Amino acid sequence: MVPRWPIVGRQAELAVFEEALASGEHAGLLIHGRAGVGKTRLADECRQLAAAAGHPTERVFGSRSTAEVPLGAVAVLLTGELGRPGPDGQLDTAALFEQSRRALDQRHGGRRLVIVADDVPLLDSASLALLGYLAAQGTIFLIATVRNGEPVPDLVTGLWREGRLERVDLADLSRADFGTLLHLALGGPVEAGTSREFWRITGGNPLYVRELVLGCLESGGLVERAGVWHLEGPVPSTARLADLVGQRIDGLSAAARSVVELLALCQPLELEYLEAATPAGVLESLERAGLVTIAAAEGEVRLAHPLHGTVVRAAMPKFRGRAILLAQAARLEAAGRAGPAALRIAVWRLDAGGQPDPAVLVRGAHLARYAHDFRTVARLIEAVPDADLDAAGTLLLGEALYELGDFGAAERVLARGQQLPASEHIALRLAVTRAKNAQWGLCEPERALAINAAARATVTSGPLAEELVADEASVLTFSGQPERALGVLERMAGTDRRTRVVRAIAAAPALAVTGRTAAAVKAAEAGYADHLALGEEPAIAHPAMHLVNQAFALAEAGRLADAEQLAAEGAEIVAAYRLPIAQIFFAASLGRVATLQGRLATARRYYAEAAGLAQAHRFAGPRRLALSGLALAHALRGEADAAAQALAERDTGPAFGFRGPEQQLADAWTAHASGRPAAAARLFRDAAAQAAATGHRTAEAWLLHDLMRTSGEDTSARLRDLALMCDSPLVSARARHASARARDAQELTGAAGDFEALGAMLLAAEAASAAAEAFSTAGHRRAAAAALRRAKALAASCEGATTPGLCYAGVPLSGRERQIAMLAAKGMASKDIAERLFLSVRTVSNHLQHTYTKLGVASRASLAEALGSS
Repeated sequence: MVPRWPIVGRQAELAVFEEALASGEHAGLLIHGRAGVGKTRLADECRQLAAAAGHPTERVFGSRSTAEVPLGAVAVLLTGELGRPGPDGQLDTAALFEQSRRALDQRHGGRRLVIVADDVPLLDSASLALLGYLAAQGTIFLIATVRNGEPVPDLVTGLWREGRLERVDLADLSRADFGTLLHLALGGPVEAGTSREFWRITGGNPLYVRELVLGCLESGGLVERAGVWHLEGPVPSTARLADLVGQRIDGLSAAARSVVELLALCQPLELEYLEAATPAGVLESLERAGLVTIAAAEGEVRLAHPLHGTVVRAAMPKFRGRAILLAQAARLEAAGRAGPAALRIAVWRLDAGGQPDPAVLVRGAHLARYAHDFRTVARLIEAVPDADLDAAGTLLLGEALYELGDFGAAERVLARGQQLPASEHIALRLAVTRAKNAQWGLCEPERALAINAAARATVTSGPLAEELVADEASVLTFSGQPERALGVLERMAGTDRRTRVVRAIAAAPALAVTGRTAAAVKAAEAGYADHLALGEEPAIAHPAMHLVNQAFALAEAGRLADAEQLAAEGAEIVAAYRLPIAQIFFAASLGRVATLQGRLATARRYYAEAAGLAQAHRFAGPRRLALSGLALAHALRGEADAAAQALAERDTGPAFGFRGPEQQLADAWTAHASGRPAAAARLFRDAAAQAAATGHRTAEAWLLHDLMRTSGEDTSARLRDLALMCDSPLVSARARHASARARDAQELTGAAGDFEALGAMLLAAEAASAAAEAFSTAGHRRAAAAALRRAKALAASCEGATTPGLCYAGVPLSGRERQIAMLAAKGMASKDIAERLFLSVRTVSNHLQHTYTKLGVASRASLAEALGSS
């Protein structure tokens, strides 16, 4: 973490300061805002800017101690002598002030002094008078900070009304600026759910977030995984935070403090109840002090800042907290409140250390499940005695344990639930949840299929049996058998809404990988609409998983901008719920789209986030997908060692069939980046054959196209066939590029245009580069120069890509010359290159000499730089 936190989101305020200082007409700047918003930090930044512009600077502080000593706070501005008292025994302040002005002018050579006066309401009147005099005379430029709720001194107010003082009112950081601050302070990106949680707690207050981050780092709750920061523990209350919040509430009356404590434990509370339970004027005073917010439309009262609740709860005596919780639970029970109140009653009684009625716990767990709060679901159901836990309860607990990544425990609970008496609906949901846990959690698709098959003996009624069929198709889709999955789905005839939702989850990705991208997008859209209409039900994925599938289908169709936007929106939705599996897939989706766009550093960042989430929540299969993507991003940037490390981590886990052929792109590109082109070509061919055998048509096109890109091998015939089988413009663009290869400059130019229109900038840059070479070979220098300029402009957005098609932009090297030059640029000796490519050392040396001539270099030492790969 950086030692000094950066200033973020204050560009407009800094511009106001710089303009006011440069004008020569303003006496100063007033920075106004509530505690922790960054007034002092902004003032310091202004002071540094002034110093950089050649102004001398000073700082004075207002405090309760200096307020007792006249001129004590501004002693640094005074001359050595205070002067003689007048006839009345008082100092001649006018003479003193003028003497100080002249001394400052002489000390600083007439340059204007910039003074930061922090907490000016705490300055004594004499100090304020001196600062006002010096500012009015133009000797100083005053930067004054005032906290909300503090009186602004008349001197400052007067200057502002006269138009001689600029004023900025600081607010908390925006969500975007808040995310930037976290990234810069921690020195790396922050996982979306973590950033959102910090935002929820701090409200964007810079001081609060700083203390919270430091506390989480110290407690070990904030950890770095593959360069991305994750919150994996509880958020602590630190002594500094307690002091900050204490400053706000220590002066409250007993009645007001009781309201704050009550809200800290039980918010939101009914406005009508609090009005009746508290003395007149208490709520109004708390609202005026900015400690509570009142939502009149909803009739609810909350603490204005979530962090206040965290700190107040941590400092509250246990017995007092217990008494408040039990009293509030009893109040709601006596009032006969239904609906969400059941969840609050259950949680409050549990927090108070009691043993709530099992029925209360189960009702609360159902409500928590509808809110996707699986941590609370597990906590409530685990408090139910075993003798009182029925099949429906085990379903709730088993699903929660799955979502929280405790797959072994989920299997035990769900297997036990299947032994208990249950309705056919519950039996179905136990089976599908157990199968999902087997596939996604335990990475055992065969076990998942066996669980599904066994359930058909007890689940026989129409729509329920149809859902089992859809669930079987889902297992097949996500274990790498899309054509079998689609064949199973064709047997379904049910129109029940829940069945349609489950069917869409299986169908959309299966359709996409087999090349029917338009149908895949439509299936995902319909599934999402049906799921929203269905409402929240147990034993089914979050509705946002349809957005994951839709984003995947859009990417396969080449609609990369649409896919990116949808994935980003979905990531925000699931970050609010902290749903691990959904968060993993949205992060991986953003990484995949960025890879296709050629934004490789961005892809690396999102895949690292997905891998870190998967590791933290023990999802081994999705982690394999994420690490494959991470290795691919590294390899495309020429980071061979990092790519190999990601693959080594990946291969410590179990196999995972979903998008299996595509995963092998990482292996092939890593081999290529490591200087093993023959191995890379073999891996591309083998993976493409596997894709063809399993119906992964879009992946087969990607693999064959990359084989052409890295080795020059002619894969155009099969790619043309795949373009006819698929409705994807991206597959068609790959086929056009492969057909043109290095021969047809006009077709290569057209392929570059196709890729650019899709947003695939790396592929567009490579095609344009190849067009430049083809034009140059044909002697069309002007066209070659134009194509080269285009290639360079496209490559500029590719974030460090070092693929073969970019390294030689505009230089007519043969395929063999390219291979040898790449290996030599990586430091490989001619003898080793010859062994690697099955050539003689003399042949390698001849090719290198030809390459030196074409590139205008004289040795290996300058080869890497000339190729643009250093």
